[in-house]
Amino acid sequence: MSFEVFTLGEHRYKISKDFFSTQLELADAMELISKLDEQLGLNPPQSQGEPNFIHLGRKLLKTLTHMDSKSMQTLMHTASRDQLVDIMRTVKGTKLENRLMTHTTKRNKQAIQSDVLYNQPIKPLEALRAFTEFFSLVEKLIDEEHITLIDPNGEYY
Repeated sequence: MSFEVFTLGEHRYKISKDFFSTQLELADAMELISKLDEQLGLNPPQSQGEPNFIHLGRKLLKTLTHMDSKSMQTLMHTASRDQLVDIMRTVKGTKLENRLMTHTTKRNKQAIQSDVLYNQPIKPLEALRAFTEFFSLVEKLIDEEHITLIDPNGEYY
């Protein structure tokens, strides 16, 4: 069974089939993909690796790092400290963590790194919540025209 996917806006989609239709925001789509993967058995057991949505969330975070510095700094400044701690926990020990931290103020960077949760592994449900909240903030800032996403190939999203 295949669905048709229509773009309704910058980050709104409509998924439809003869008998079914729904509209989703990006963050909601990530949660749906995770739940479908879980029910279809496509997410590996915890002992064998991370759920698929964590890889998707990391790819989306990497896309964000292609924004201009001002937009990226606005995003990192607007996000709450708890959101930043959780997002950094999902990319801990990777180049992406360093790329994100370069757009964080020195004070926030110190606060994130000294947070009790920062050095603890993130559980899948916490990661899903972190991605959902963070990308909801991204969508809000895009809608309010505070930030602009830029395609690395030069095309605006």
